[in-house]
Amino acid sequence: MVSASPAGRQRPRAHTGDQAAERAIFEATELLLADQRLHDLSVAQIIKTAGLSRASFYHYFSSKFEVVAALMGRIWEDIYSETHTELESPWEDPGEALRSSLRTAMEAWSAHKAVIHAVLENQHAVPALAEAWSGVAGRFATVLSDQIRREREAGRAAPGLPPETIATMLVCGAERIFYVGSTGTDRRMKTHDQRLDAIVAISLAAIYGSPTGPAAG
Repeated sequence: MVSASPAGRQRPRAHTGDQAAERAIFEATELLLADQRLHDLSVAQIIKTAGLSRASFYHYFSSKFEVVAALMGRIWEDIYSETHTELESPWEDPGEALRSSLRTAMEAWSAHKAVIHAVLENQHAVPALAEAWSGVAGRFATVLSDQIRREREAGRAAPGLPPETIATMLVCGAERIFYVGSTGTDRRMKTHDQRLDAIVAISLAAIYGSPTGPAAG
């Protein structure tokens, strides 16, 4: 499907990043966000940095917010594709499975911090950004809630709150720890290991009732 651009041209709805112009817009936007807030960023700056015409920009995107939403969607998809297998597979060692998947997500967060922070700091005012964030965040919560349900059925995790509730809260908690840690404003969460230790302990306690995970045997 396509939508009409302001100039009357047809704009693709799916932003795959396959086109050179689209990639240039993504790269320019991420580069600019490293030095300024989304509120101050203009389409003119993106166009100039990308080396494109105004018509080329509006062929793909209607606004800077649509660019950031599409870019966030691509980042989320990359994170999800690299971590969901560990979250979905049977957990022989829950702590290690969580730590491994979280470390991968944290590294991606660090690499794309400017974009992620722009989304988190503006999603309350821009519905497209809220949708971009919640879409895949919800997928992580679903995968995690399914795992919690299986662990309960196997007798390793005790009954309690609905798995969906626990999973959603854990995803939200990890998001906050990632964000605060990546800003460097709290010395207790400045390193990757500090953040991982906190998220893993909280997750295991919420799922198994102990920060060390299920009891042996």
